[in-house]
Order: sequence, then structure tokens, then C-alpha cells
Amino acid sequence: LDSMQKIDEKTDVYSFGVILLEVLTGRQPLDPTLPGGIHLVQWVKNQLASKENPLEILDSKLRERTELTAMHEILQTLAVSILCVSTKAYERPTMKDAIAMLNQFRYFKMY
Repeated sequence: LDSMQKIDEKTDVYSFGVILLEVLTGRQPLDPTLPGGIHLVQWVKNQLASKENPLEILDSKLRERTELTAMHEILQTLAVSILCVSTKAYERPTMKDAIAMLNQFRYFKMY
């Protein structure tokens, strides 16, 4: 039991971040096309660390979006997902805060 990760809200936030990354990249967490069987989270982090253009990791359907507002929301959602999948649980936002950040993007679009 000691080796098992404690299941709590921060674990749920991590899972939420993984789901966001799945939507943004169009890839599964254990996507067989990722090099060396690497997990989606690590692949995204590696790609962001090595590339100047974060758009390269996005699903092609999202990259086709040309509206500036849409792309801004997509990149902000990517930033929230990275916060959610932080290696250290105490660095992850609460679920309430993660949802508030995502809702804030929609609010700014409406006004």
C-alpha cells in the first residue's frame, strides 16, 4: 500500500489534465505512435521543452483554427493542462481553480 499513490483531489486534477491533453493533441495517454512507449504527459512536456512553436503538438484539426481568439483559448487550455499534470501534487491547482481558469477564457470571449 505504501507504494500506491494516494487517491485524492490532486490525483483527479492530474487525470483531468491528461484528458485535456488527449483532446488537445488527439493522442491517447499510451499512444503507440509516441517514441519509446513514452506516456502522453511526458511527450508533451518534452515537445514543449524542445520546440519553439507549441502548436506543433496540437491535433491537426485544432491547428487549422485560424481565429486568433480560438487559438488563444487553445493555448490557454494547454497551459492549464500542464499545471494539472505537474509532477508534484502540491503544484497542481484544485479542480475548482482549474475549472475557473477554463471558464475565465470563455468569459473573456463573450465580452
